[in-house]
Amino acid sequence: MIFQIALGGATRGVVVGALVMAAMTPFAPIGIAHPGYALFHLGAASLLLSLIGVAGGIWSDKFDHIAAVTNFVVTPLAFLSGTFYTLDRLPEAFVRVAEWNPFFYMIDGFRYGAIGYADARPLTGVLVMLAANAALWLLCWRMFATGYKLKA
Repeated sequence: MIFQIALGGATRGVVVGALVMAAMTPFAPIGIAHPGYALFHLGAASLLLSLIGVAGGIWSDKFDHIAAVTNFVVTPLAFLSGTFYTLDRLPEAFVRVAEWNPFFYMIDGFRYGAIGYADARPLTGVLVMLAANAALWLLCWRMFATGYKLKA
């Protein structure tokens, strides 16, 4: 059941990304340097965010709680991920912080797939995304298995 719910959310993310790419292509030619990495990180990133949504949805009692997950977890991790900058622009202390952020590897891996530039080793990004998705899947599975905040 968790797999189906998470794949539904990930599919939505992939479809939205494909539609945005299709809408942008007439205005800006898009080349993909490493299609395999781009596709892997597209799917892994969509699954990661979907699993965060599943866990947040189970944890939330009200709509405000899921907004708190977005505001205090997803948004800060996204802003500290290297979306708008590369790591060589950061002080060394913040580089270490970024290296512990799974969103960094999500963005960096997709950047590598799209334009061929990465701040971290591409294989490290693949391993971090696999580990982060596995950990979130286990968290969601545990929430379902114990019935955490679920009502019959």
